[in-house]
Amino acid sequence: MPEDDDLPKSQQADAASEVGRRRLGSSQTTSLPVYHQLYTILRQQIQDGMFDRDQPLPPEMTLSKTYDVSRVTVRRALEMLERESLIVRRHGVGTFACPPGGEGGNERLAGLVENLITLGLDTTAKLIAFDAAAPVPSVAAAALNLKPGSPALRIERLRYYKSKPLSLTTLFLPAAFASRISEKELDDRPVMRILEATGIKAMRAEQTISAVAADDRAANRLSVGVGAPLIRLRRTVFDEAGQPFEHQQGLYNPDQYEYHMLLTRDNSSSRPQWRHIG
Repeated sequence: MPEDDDLPKSQQADAASEVGRRRLGSSQTTSLPVYHQLYTILRQQIQDGMFDRDQPLPPEMTLSKTYDVSRVTVRRALEMLERESLIVRRHGVGTFACPPGGEGGNERLAGLVENLITLGLDTTAKLIAFDAAAPVPSVAAAALNLKPGSPALRIERLRYYKSKPLSLTTLFLPAAFASRISEKELDDRPVMRILEATGIKAMRAEQTISAVAADDRAANRLSVGVGAPLIRLRRTVFDEAGQPFEHQQGLYNPDQYEYHMLLTRDNSSSRPQWRHIG
């Protein structure tokens, strides 16, 4: 089969469509075009600092052979990376990686966003929704011991770091808490800090972390593509009496954020395990 480069332009689109159903490195099929698959692979490698800034990326022909794709596919992937300023082309020298954030290409935030803000992280929060009587969805209702659909205070905010969307957070509080916080009080502080100023004391929390695909709404807010992977953090906070009073879901762009934990090895039993310490 000839390379896409050797085909007439009228046939190149058909060839690209056919190849686009093949998953790189696998015999399985996918709806994602091959050039976009290659772009995704190279983009992640650049962000992970796998390419030395002082050394050019492999030539187009090498990438073509490595991933078993045409040079047309390689060029399209590189064009996408160039539009995002993740590579720079130097005529007669080569193509070089430009990972964001300096050496290693990692400027992602690590840790609980609330703690980072408390320590002085310069972020801003934009209020998206404030509804004192919003119907609580089933997940939040179960966490707060409420009946699904019963009224609850719903607050949704978009947080920015260095003018880039960092997180989209939606939280629910029992309707009785609506008297403790007003829309005017919401500033750049975490909502929990505002609640604590009213005398509420958070004692513990349960949380889960997972990966989800961005729907159209989250994609628009966080400036990512529909279906892009997001970090989802769900947390339920309990008061001194052990009653849940806040349930929140945070969606984070993994390009901006990673969750960092410290673990210790507990060898006190016959089944040693890792325990989270911070």
